Amino acid sequence: MKRCLIWKWMLLIIFEVVNLSMQIEYEFELEDESIYTNCSDVPPGTLNINGLFDMTNLSTTMTPEGIILSGNMTNVFNAQPSDRIEVTGNLLYFDRGTWQPTTLNMAIKDFCKVMYDEKQLWYKEWASRVTNRDVIKDQCIKNQGTVLLMETYTIMLRFGSSVPLISGRYTLRIRVFAIDQSGKKRPNDVCYEVRGTFFKI
Repeated sequence: MKRCLIWKWMLLIIFEVVNLSMQIEYEFELEDESIYTNCSDVPPGTLNINGLFDMTNLSTTMTPEGIILSGNMTNVFNAQPSDRIEVTGNLLYFDRGTWQPTTLNMAIKDFCKVMYDEKQLWYKEWASRVTNRDVIKDQCIKNQGTVLLMETYTIMLRFGSSVPLISGRYTLRIRVFAIDQSGKKRPNDVCYEVRGTFFKI
């Protein structure tokens, strides 16, 4: 029995090493210093990034090294403290004048449970940069008026993928929904995009 358990652990370790070795490292170069772009072809009532955060006091500046971000953002999302926040992400590739879907997609059923999870894609370049997260960690993005204080830093979007990507222009489409306790979606969900170009490192 013990020998069987040891073999299982060894196989898990081997699969993890193989998976990591097969990953390709990419850098995502943002195309606009404002970072966020409106989604196209969305249902009526869908809001852009300004339906999630008031960005008035957030500053972004394009430099040769990347985009420098500083300031703060205030939560304005239409949600209640008892709601569940659902987030989806879809990577689209620009081909022959239209955005084409790729196989890289994500669906987070309860975003607030993993907002500060170090394993998540957004942690390094967003959640970890919130300087007052110890004060607001229980509020997530469900309490309107919550201010997220951001450190000043240069955005460097890098990640590993086992799925090869064609060099070119991409957009990451993010949709954010508030689901009430009865399981009903609240109106005025949010959709925004982050556009740029992938480069193999």
